[in-house]
Amino acid sequence: MRALRALRAERPLVGGLVWCLVSSLAVHATGSAQPPPKNDPPEEPKKLNEAIEKSVNWYDVLPEEGATPLTPVPVIRWRNVVRGQEGEAMMVVWSHNGRPVAMASIYPWEGKMTHEFDSLSHGAKLIARDKDRVIWAPETAGVEFKAVPKAPQPAKTAPERLRQMKTITEGFKATMTGWQADNSDQESLRLLPRPLHRYDLANAKDPDPKLLDGALFAYVQGTDPEVVLVLEAVGTADQAEWQCAFVRATSGGLEVKSGDEVVWTAQKHPANRNPKLPHFSMQRVLEK
Repeated sequence: MRALRALRAERPLVGGLVWCLVSSLAVHATGSAQPPPKNDPPEEPKKLNEAIEKSVNWYDVLPEEGATPLTPVPVIRWRNVVRGQEGEAMMVVWSHNGRPVAMASIYPWEGKMTHEFDSLSHGAKLIARDKDRVIWAPETAGVEFKAVPKAPQPAKTAPERLRQMKTITEGFKATMTGWQADNSDQESLRLLPRPLHRYDLANAKDPDPKLLDGALFAYVQGTDPEVVLVLEAVGTADQAEWQCAFVRATSGGLEVKSGDEVVWTAQKHPANRNPKLPHFSMQRVLEK
């Protein structure tokens, strides 16, 4: 019995010692803890990203000579690690009367900022200026529309038409045939589930009365757009159809199929320094 009483007497002492030890460790750990490291981007990529933001407004895009410059609208940002891209990249779109007429991929490459322009215009009046100097004036239309095969008639409401457009885009399969002569580096491209850009016809000053709706969709490598699908509902409320056109957003070879049928291709290494062509690249040395 004496031994049992002694054991019971010791229990509070032992518990107190344990509690003191734990408390001491907790205080020590709290006192020596450091704030978590910041996840700020390294200085160099941060500067590149800031330079991209500023470069959006380097050039003015006009629907025709003498017109008011259009407003560039960023539609996607991405980083293509497959190609060793420095910093972020961005795609912007310029619209006129609710319809996009030009787009550009903007990215740093080998110490230069590149603006890779593509015309989405139905005509040949589009121009781009660097201050007072015309840098780009394609002499041909940038897109050639064709009726979407087996497409339903455009729906009456905007949400229903968006569902139709998504179904139509899923019917096309895009492939990057690559840069190699034997196409050994070809790759299937992924369709982004949401449109890059939806036409804003409701707020357009003078929209085409036969244009009912439209959107741009992208087939991507990672999140980098390589093929852009321009999809439009054209006609009258009672009689309309879906039409589509494809535009390159890369210098690699491209192919689009509907089922087993090839409906569009783009050759590798296109001419991109001729300002009279719909596809044109402008580069400027980055400031150190």
